[in-house]
Amino acid sequence: MKAFYIILILFIAGCKKSPIVSQTSDEVTIIGYLENYPDQFSEFRKILNITGDDGFLGVYGTYTVFVPNNNAVASFLKSTGHSTLESMDVQKLKDIVKFCIIQDTINTTTFSDGKLSKLTMFGQYLITGAANVSGETRITVNRQANILKANIRVSNGIVHVVDNVLTPATETLAGMLANNPKYSIFTQALRETGLYDTLNVPAGSNTDSSRRWLTVLAESDSAINAAGFGTYAALKARYSHTGDPTQLEDSLHLYVDYHILYGVKYLADIVTSSSHTTLAPLEVVTAKLSGQHVLINDDDFNGVHETGVELERSTSDNSATNGVLHNSLGHFAVKIRNPVPVYWDVADFPEIRNLPAYFRKQAYAYSLTNMPADFVVPGPSTMTYSVGSTYVNGDFLMIPLGGPGRSTYIDMKTPLLVKGKYKVWICYRVQKQSNSSNNLNQISIDGEVMQRTMNFTTAMPASTAGEMEAQGWKWYTDPTSNNWGARLVGTIEIKTTERHTLRFTTLQGTQNNNNLDMIHFIPQDMDQLYPRFKADGTQVPRP
Repeated sequence: MKAFYIILILFIAGCKKSPIVSQTSDEVTIIGYLENYPDQFSEFRKILNITGDDGFLGVYGTYTVFVPNNNAVASFLKSTGHSTLESMDVQKLKDIVKFCIIQDTINTTTFSDGKLSKLTMFGQYLITGAANVSGETRITVNRQANILKANIRVSNGIVHVVDNVLTPATETLAGMLANNPKYSIFTQALRETGLYDTLNVPAGSNTDSSRRWLTVLAESDSAINAAGFGTYAALKARYSHTGDPTQLEDSLHLYVDYHILYGVKYLADIVTSSSHTTLAPLEVVTAKLSGQHVLINDDDFNGVHETGVELERSTSDNSATNGVLHNSLGHFAVKIRNPVPVYWDVADFPEIRNLPAYFRKQAYAYSLTNMPADFVVPGPSTMTYSVGSTYVNGDFLMIPLGGPGRSTYIDMKTPLLVKGKYKVWICYRVQKQSNSSNNLNQISIDGEVMQRTMNFTTAMPASTAGEMEAQGWKWYTDPTSNNWGARLVGTIEIKTTERHTLRFTTLQGTQNNNNLDMIHFIPQDMDQLYPRFKADGTQVPRP
């Protein structure tokens, strides 16, 4: 979310700014403020009188109102073909009023390039952004209006003056797609799979609570054409392996399912999570923000970077009566993958790579205010990126755990794991902070507790490789040393292909010197003992 604030700020900084006028009128309510300036707001005041909404805006409360000025209301009337407000449908005016009001005070300093944090009284979100109008940068609202005056503080809230009347969405997701010719192929796929009907039910009329609100990542005809499908028939021929797209297991049905996410997810929501559940059973799309670009399925898998597709910001975040529609600039489909081993070097992450003076050269202690994005601790302690010539790739994480002056747990976001069954090995260098030190940890993945615990102060038993494996141990370094051991904490079924959250929770003991080097996720039917790893990261295969 922070990156979206930065994007908006950078956009504004690069242009001539339109002055944002802030005023304070704490002595009057919202209604009082409107009545003080009839030359600007008499028409909106009249709307409030017609709808009966002037009462609550004239008393104590906390509201944010996007008020159209008289010119805006006049333009709106003209666009509807009405000559007077009194001739308009009262319910439509009520909907407009509710869409202009948020039951909270929201200053423009909290606006981002995306949805506002609170729903309107109508039950839909407003989105804000920035637009260049005649060389001046304006804050836009819902791509329908520009803010003329902002942050007018009154006794019961905040007023923002806008140059157009804000109107709520009236189309379903299906309707929006069907009425936009650039989505003709995708819309036909929706119709033939039966998913058009799923997307054509307003949220208020949908009895299926799980599908009341949905998010669609739609592919335009140009995106589908660029992928080699000139027509819907070509798309169907490629994906519909049963010949009947209405079948839930049909690949075309799954292709469309994969473009529909559960819930209302604007771009600001999409980038705050690394993955999102789709209507395709047990399938997720991954998401990331790269600079200003929102990317879907842009992943590193098995040592190879897989280029994703971009959701175009300027043509996304389109509100519907049952969700939000985004525009994908590329073609994507469910990826069929088989489980592969993941040998995770936990000390290799973007934030430390961005510090070349430290990466694999010297230690760097993190604080609670600058923890890497993929690591979460409750405090008071954090972790230290550490270096050591005998560790794999020459680095490791030293993680104080156990309380009371240390964190009781640490969460780590794994690399991409393909769904399947894996044995999980924790690779560490044993060390005791003192002779009596102990640090017994429970390992869980997405909340599922693994079958075995591990202890950073316990050394490997001295035995043969086969006997140690039977006891849940292995060497992972080359040359081998019983001070560098890997503990098998159990087998887990990864149900979705995405990044997952692994947690260390200390059950007994406390110390600083918990030296975590790697974590191995190895498919259960594959060799668990090899490869081993040299200090420079070279893999050593089974002899």
